[in-house]
Amino acid sequence: LRKAFHEPMDLLRFLHIVDLNIHRDDERPEHADFTGIFVFGSKFSHSCSPNCSWSFSKEGRLQYHALRPIKAGELLTFSYVGNGMNLLVSTIERRRRLSTLWFVCQCARCAGPDSARWLRCPCCRNHMGCLPEYVQETAGETSPDRPMHVDVPDAPAWRCQSCKQTFPAGEMPLKDESDLTRLVPDAMMKSTGNPLQEARLFEQLRSRAAATVGKEHWTYMLAGFAWLQRWLAALRTEPIIERSEAEFQVVSKEIARWLEVNAANNTEQRLSALFAALRLEHNLGGGLAAWGYDPVQPLGESFDVLPQLEAFGWRISGEGTVKGPEENGGCDSDGEVHAGI
Repeated sequence: LRKAFHEPMDLLRFLHIVDLNIHRDDERPEHADFTGIFVFGSKFSHSCSPNCSWSFSKEGRLQYHALRPIKAGELLTFSYVGNGMNLLVSTIERRRRLSTLWFVCQCARCAGPDSARWLRCPCCRNHMGCLPEYVQETAGETSPDRPMHVDVPDAPAWRCQSCKQTFPAGEMPLKDESDLTRLVPDAMMKSTGNPLQEARLFEQLRSRAAATVGKEHWTYMLAGFAWLQRWLAALRTEPIIERSEAEFQVVSKEIARWLEVNAANNTEQRLSALFAALRLEHNLGGGLAAWGYDPVQPLGESFDVLPQLEAFGWRISGEGTVKGPEENGGCDSDGEVHAGI
């Protein structure tokens, strides 16, 4: 090592490159022996709306899966921070998380408007009102010697897309946003084993988000998704559910519309929400349209999802009624899509 790396920073940079390009599956203990650096796998770039995902085969081969149609010449990408619902957070949260890998993300989603971070306008009160106006920083590496907020600064001003007024950051509910940004993901990561208790927590978080940051902010949407997940779990165990189908349908519709508008290319996250809607329709009826999805093209014309659904045993009739496989078919019990879809 001393011959190859004359300076400590050279060694640190090398270790950083290894860490950035290594493939390991921490979620499946049986794949621990498959960890490695792969020649072609290391060529894939990161994106916060990736067109690929990866997994290990039973034999330990690294395999990539297209998440949506990919045009000739299009860059192949996957997410360096996993494909969970955490990809639906705001640009600044994603960039700050990725800054631990020593780069400021410049993918198409991060370079565009931060549409996951709508804040209700202080003037016109529109929920889909204000978006942050970030200072356009020079793309490059971050540094462990600098505080994260220096490499990824927050927006100094916000502009309402409705009434066109601009507001300094001090006039926006950023304290509430900071609290919700911590509380919602933390609650999603914890399990008490009591879905009704957890559902009540997410209902409280959702109400707080609606009252402060607004109903178009990612924390409101994600709290609603987690709320539906907990009620889905409760449907399997509780003899009486003190909620109506209409209440569940309202939330499912909100999530479906938010994802279509603000994260249209986040295929795995949209599939997770769709699977939740399929299970709800399968259990409670009403037709898939009542849960926010077109039964013919649930995710729109650009992504023909029906063959994937049918491969996992799901059938959608022309009227939108859903026939599904046994429980745990098609997606995990928490609503997450299996790798490979």
